[in-house]
Amino acid sequence: MTGARGLLLSCLITFAGCTGSEANTGTVTGEVTLDGQPLKTGLIRFVPADGKTPTADTTITDGKFTAVVPLGEKKVEISAPKVVGKLKMYDTPDSPVVDQVKDIIPPQYNVRSTLTLTVQKGTQEKKFELKSR
Repeated sequence: MTGARGLLLSCLITFAGCTGSEANTGTVTGEVTLDGQPLKTGLIRFVPADGKTPTADTTITDGKFTAVVPLGEKKVEISAPKVVGKLKMYDTPDSPVVDQVKDIIPPQYNVRSTLTLTVQKGTQEKKFELKSR
């Protein structure tokens, strides 16, 4: 009987924890375009404006994304790295080579983002229409 009670108590605690965390999140679905075209691949990050909740991020594929995000005001950062060349790691003839990467998204949408979103309970949809200039 003790084992069954322990299992029941464990299940109740687990389900109570899930309900609490779901109550503090919302689902954001949407689309990201760059110069009118769906962003082929990238990453969208939701950073808490107050610094009190975790950051959430997800991938962007063919312009679409879905993310579970803590509630509240967020700064939105979007990035899309692109390989633009190769670099030697060291200045030696036998140096390994690594990809040279550049973000195709302008800084005002990523490292110095001016994009914001207030995440609410439930599901909300958002379209981010970015310009390369």
